Amino acid sequence: MLAEVLKVGQLVYSRAGRDRGRPFLIWQVCSDRRVYMVDGSLRTTAKPKLKNIIHIQAAKAIDTEIAERLSRGEKVTDAEIRQAISRLTATQGT
Repeated sequence: MLAEVLKVGQLVYSRAGRDRGRPFLIWQVCSDRRVYMVDGSLRTTAKPKLKNIIHIQAAKAIDTEIAERLSRGEKVTDAEIRQAISRLTATQGT
């Protein structure tokens, strides 16, 4: 299904809930229907948001540096998440 297309470090937008319209990065794909997302401010790396994939809109942009660091088990800070989201959303707008 859609979870096969979603990758760690990918930019997504919430389509439902109080966080509708907010950009997030996929932190972890936990099943074929749910993913953990972070934004570095409301949803930190210490407390990622578990969300059903039908409630998110995936963008094509992926932060490969963050994805590689997570796959190696390295620590990624909330500030780095915020920077990655701002960088990826700026490229989406052009």
